[in-house]
Amino acid sequence: MAGALTATATVILQQPPVPLQRRPVNVRRKFINGVNLSSNNNNNNNCLNSIACRSTASTSAAGGEITDEQVLTVTPLEVNTIKEICSKWEWRGYNINYLKFQGQNGHPPLLLVHGFGASVAHWQRNIPTLAQTNTVYGIDLLGFGASDKPMGFPYTMEAWAELILDFLEEIVQKPTVLVGNSVGSLACVIAAADAQNSLVKGLVLLNCAGGMNNKALVDDWRIKLVFPLLWLIDFLLKQKAIASFISLFYFILLNLLLHIYY
Repeated sequence: MAGALTATATVILQQPPVPLQRRPVNVRRKFINGVNLSSNNNNNNNCLNSIACRSTASTSAAGGEITDEQVLTVTPLEVNTIKEICSKWEWRGYNINYLKFQGQNGHPPLLLVHGFGASVAHWQRNIPTLAQTNTVYGIDLLGFGASDKPMGFPYTMEAWAELILDFLEEIVQKPTVLVGNSVGSLACVIAAADAQNSLVKGLVLLNCAGGMNNKALVDDWRIKLVFPLLWLIDFLLKQKAIASFISLFYFILLNLLLHIYY
């Protein structure tokens, strides 16, 4: 990033805080001021109107007890709904699938980047919640989801990082907080490390991957003992027939697990 951001906070405690006795929260899944998610907008980004969720609670000053009167949450987006509201963006001649979920404009937008074998739908439970405070973007990296999967393309972390930065520049056009999971985290780190880039406002890493090609840099004797096995995996994955079989098996297994879980 262009520069490191630091923040300090001063906390003044005048008296010991009173412990709060919390009661179980009764959560009702519904929308407040909701929209029909099955309908498409006609604008270029196929954006959704914001979904406002309210939570009210009353506090007893005497006993410090919180009484939850009403707590409302949003329901996850359906996979079919995500497909309907996604748009296409052309990057270097390839179609990239992405989603824009309109939220509050007073906060920095968020860009969600999935992990290996996943897609925008990976964030179906997070998008409506995050949109309460931020406009949320989700993207299918090249080779995943509904984005193009060109044969022979050099799929590298650096290429995905460039895709992310170009997406920020051409589509979001605002300083953005990158939120990545697994391999997506590593791509976000590389994107944020671009010293010339000023569009990355923050970075959130979930289950950040270390990268298969970085194992030689690990100074751990236990890792070095399994170097031959790791290099064998690398060799096998470079064989087209083996890699295709593994990818197909992984795809079928992932969809089966998603079908069972949801």
